[in-house]
Amino acid sequence: MRRAVPFVLALSFAAAIIFAPAASGATAEPPSVYVTLPWMTGMARFIVGSTIKVQSLSAWSETGALKSVRRVQPGAHVIALDPLDAKRYGLEAGRQGLYFLYENLPLPDEKRNSLQFDASALPFLSQRLLMVVSRLRPENYAFYQRRLAEFQSRVDSALEVGKSQIRDMSILDLSGAASPWIRAAAQDAVRPPEYLWAAWAKGDRLKELSLAVEEASRRKWWVVTDAWTPQYVMAAASNAPKNIHVAIPAPDQDFFVYLHDIYLQMWRLYAKR
Repeated sequence: MRRAVPFVLALSFAAAIIFAPAASGATAEPPSVYVTLPWMTGMARFIVGSTIKVQSLSAWSETGALKSVRRVQPGAHVIALDPLDAKRYGLEAGRQGLYFLYENLPLPDEKRNSLQFDASALPFLSQRLLMVVSRLRPENYAFYQRRLAEFQSRVDSALEVGKSQIRDMSILDLSGAASPWIRAAAQDAVRPPEYLWAAWAKGDRLKELSLAVEEASRRKWWVVTDAWTPQYVMAAASNAPKNIHVAIPAPDQDFFVYLHDIYLQMWRLYAKR
């Protein structure tokens, strides 16, 4: 009978561990953080899981413009792309609880929007997000590292799938922000030079724009636009018989589902040719 005592004690000890009430810190409400941009919000949510409550300060309008959806509560933590990004929400550098991914990012707005579609930039952005959220919950650093690795793996996977889907498409790329993601997968994607793009965005040299769309149509290319395409370019592209428009992500749509859906949308139309 005495031999059974150690076993009973061990069983009791295991049960105590399994069924013991959680420590007060484990059941506490997770800290919350505001993120300035919708696409950064999606990335942050993936990395932190349920350990931090992440809310976006903005959302996309149908035309690709940012619109404010909530205000920062006093004393709240905020993650911004850089000081210029934060200033647009009335947040000045030096504010307690304000974190930047970059201290200075010398990019115009159209290039900033493209960051979310740049497979070469996303790993660096996600790494910087990891460092910020780790300051909020340092005890979860190892978990965030695993999520970061998974994030990068999913970006690579979505890109490889895209290459198999749209590799053979001939494209006139008139997208305003999604261009890096499109050209990363398509082998035959032509984009106007920057000086022409800048002129078209302002409504200048529109004859050349019309000729470019007409030539693409004659060659039976696909003309691709997105929500960030300037209105003059969008109007000209709508005349192409084979055109594809990349919409903004749906509210709270999974970041990777959105990236994959861009390729899937293009492939479905291409497969019907």
